[in-house]
Amino acid sequence: MKYLLIAPQLGFDRSGNIKPSGLMLFGRCVARALASSPDITELGVWSLVEEPQTEPFIRQMLNQYAHSKLALNIKGFGGSKAKLAMAIASASWQNHYDQVMYLLVNQAVLALMPGHPPYTVWQVGREMFAPLPKLKYLAMRHACQLLSISHNTTEVARQNNPFLPLAKVVHLCIEPPLSAKVLANLIESDYQPTDREQAVLIVSNIYRDYLYKGHIELIAAWGEVVKACPQAELWIVGDGDGRAVLEAQAQAMPANVAKQIHFLGRLDDDALQERYRHCRVFAMPSTSEGFGLVFVEAARYGLPSIGGKHDSVKEVVLDNQTGLLVEQNPHDVAQACIRLLTDNDLAKRLGQAARQRYLNYFQFQHFRERLLTMIE
Repeated sequence: MKYLLIAPQLGFDRSGNIKPSGLMLFGRCVARALASSPDITELGVWSLVEEPQTEPFIRQMLNQYAHSKLALNIKGFGGSKAKLAMAIASASWQNHYDQVMYLLVNQAVLALMPGHPPYTVWQVGREMFAPLPKLKYLAMRHACQLLSISHNTTEVARQNNPFLPLAKVVHLCIEPPLSAKVLANLIESDYQPTDREQAVLIVSNIYRDYLYKGHIELIAAWGEVVKACPQAELWIVGDGDGRAVLEAQAQAMPANVAKQIHFLGRLDDDALQERYRHCRVFAMPSTSEGFGLVFVEAARYGLPSIGGKHDSVKEVVLDNQTGLLVEQNPHDVAQACIRLLTDNDLAKRLGQAARQRYLNYFQFQHFRERLLTMIE
C-alpha cells in the first residue's frame, strides 16, 4: 500500500531542532508509526509549514522506525497552501497513493477535489468544539474513516455536528526522549515529594485564545496557596499575546503572593525537562482540552497532576488515582494545590500511579499498536 500523511507542521527548523508543541509531537508520532507498518510500501510525509531544507531531518527521524523495504517521499511546502494543494491534486490525478491521512480538518478540505483517493481525518481538539463550516463538515462526512484523540472530543464533535460518523478513538503518547540527557534524567528522577521544590508547574502557549487552560484561575488561587504554603511557587512556562494579561493579574496580587509567581517564557526541551524534574506538582485546570499531552509528560516524570473535571483530561488523569480533577474555580484549584504540596503520602501515591500508567499505556509502542490496529 502507498500511504500519504498530510501534516500541518512537524516542528523541525532549518537546523534540525524540534520546537516544543503537542500538535507537532502528535504528527511526528503518527509519521513514525506509519513508517513502521510492513503493510505500507511507500510513505509520503508532506508538511504544510516545514521548509524544504528540513526534509533530511524528517527522513532521518523516520528511518529510525522504517522497515527495510519502505520508500519515503518527504516534502515541506514552506507554508504555501497553493503548492500543497497542487501536489495533492497531481498525486490524485496520477493515482499515486492508495490512502491519505489528514491530521487536521483544515487541510482535509483538499480531499474534496475530484479523483482524491480514500482518506482518513483526525478529530483534534478545539477545532471540533463548534459547528464546522460547510467544507470542513463535508470533508469529515466523506472520509472513509474518522479517528479521534479522545472520547470527549468525539462526543463534543457529534454534539456540535450531529450527523458526523462516529470516530474511532486512538489515545496519544509522548514520543521517545529526544536526547540522551533527557533519557538519563528520566532514569535518575525518582519522584520523592520531599526532594522537590515547593512548586506547581503549568506548561502551555499563553495566547488569549488559550486562557481556557486555567492560568487565570491558578494565579487567582495563589493567595490562598501561599497562605497555607508560604514558600509555594507557581511556574508558568510558555508565551503569547495573553502573557501581559496574566502578568498584570499577578502584579495586582499582594506583594508576598506576586513574588511567588514566575513567568519563565518559552523554554527549549532540555530546560523544560529540568522544570518537570524539579517541581512537585503539575497543574492545568483546563475547560476545553482536546487531550492534554502535557499531563502525560508530567506522568513520565512521576508527577501528580491537577486537571479539570469536564474535558478530555479525565481520560488521561484518573481522579484520586493519578491526580486530582477539580472544578475550574480559584478555591477548588487552590485546595488541590495545597493538598499535593502538603500531603507527602498523597503526592507520592498519585505520582507513582501516574508514572505506572504512563509506562503501561502512554508510551510510543502503545500508540503505534493502537493506531495501526485501527487503520488496518
